Amino acid sequence: MVPVRVEKRKPCGRVRAAWGATPLGSDVWGDWFSVPEDGGVLLMPVADPWVAWFRADGSVRVDIATQVLVAAPVSSFVDLDVDVERDPDGTVRMLDADDLLDRAPGYPRAWVELAWAAWHDVEQDVTLRAEPFGTVPALWLRRAARTVHHLGAISA
Repeated sequence: MVPVRVEKRKPCGRVRAAWGATPLGSDVWGDWFSVPEDGGVLLMPVADPWVAWFRADGSVRVDIATQVLVAAPVSSFVDLDVDVERDPDGTVRMLDADDLLDRAPGYPRAWVELAWAAWHDVEQDVTLRAEPFGTVPALWLRRAARTVHHLGAISA
């Protein structure tokens, strides 16, 4: 498995953050990546306007996004400011509405409408643990752990 570079971009196209990730595979939800330095897995959906990080402790962080592009050696998405988080104890929070309100005048209207709608839909799915925010991530977290263990054995 060849690592890829994942880029989180601002709407202007500038890279906001970047990291390495190892492709794990795909399912009906999208493309899954191991992100060892983050201690979890990343889901980049094929059609949904968000990107999600899942950790073994049950926490989830979802960036509402558009233009998710999965293409080795660089996969990228445009972050639309608002996020949804679920803590290990199950508490769900909707974050950064003020950021989107402040920046919305500079964004295409379709992006702003997409962000608000997706933000509310994702919050409901994360709260209800509707897939892929339910049991599916645990399968990919186990696969990521096996991959890291296997790669460690090879390099030892």
